[in-house]
Amino acid sequence: MLDVALIRLYRATRDPRRLERLVERFTPLVRSIVRPYVGRGEAADDLFQVGMLGLLKAIERFEPSGGSFGAYARPTISGEIKRHFRDHTWAVKVPRSMQELGAKVNHARKAMPSATVDEIAGHVGASVESVMEAEVAHDAYRVRSLDYRAPDEDASPMDRVSTHEMGYEEVVLRDEVADALSVLGPRDREVVELRYFDEQLQREIGVGVGVSQMQVSRLLNRAIDAMHDHLAPDPGSPSTLGDSSAVTG
Repeated sequence: MLDVALIRLYRATRDPRRLERLVERFTPLVRSIVRPYVGRGEAADDLFQVGMLGLLKAIERFEPSGGSFGAYARPTISGEIKRHFRDHTWAVKVPRSMQELGAKVNHARKAMPSATVDEIAGHVGASVESVMEAEVAHDAYRVRSLDYRAPDEDASPMDRVSTHEMGYEEVVLRDEVADALSVLGPRDREVVELRYFDEQLQREIGVGVGVSQMQVSRLLNRAIDAMHDHLAPDPGSPSTLGDSSAVTG
């Protein structure tokens, strides 16, 4: 009767101090309802805040002529917490019907650990296919990082499925080579392209451009030095094109 009187008094005055008194009065009720849900992946403080929101809704919706406020508030608060788990804690969004079936299947598994899928399906009143889908969907509640490595595993999922893509490095190298070639004159560029793109020997290049093999070697060395200086002005920097002394026919 005191609860009902306090609620009626608050409704009549909308005095925030009276609301605060109601909240303080029923905070222990909220804590008792929240306690069983702690340890399911959500912080206790977050669940308490959700429970307090449920309490405020119960205070606003309760009909004073409807009996005990505590009896009305308890399902309202627990329902708010369940909605929080349903709507905000799944890593991957799963239809509500599948969430509910997954919870039934999970409870059935705990009650009958050695039961077959057919037995579980009969127990929850669903098809075998639906039970299997619900068990797969249940794994979407919490997902792990691709970099997570279990203590008994020697590699993470990323290590097992990833590959080193050389294409990105090739794009960068092609851009650098094109930039380096841009500083060469027409003949030097032709000699470099014949040697390193077409992979011709120096004597073959000499015949093609009308110079001796020795002249081709000097042209290549000069071109590579120019390209190196363009890409790496610091004399101490390693050449991205290799040692020019290694050019042979």
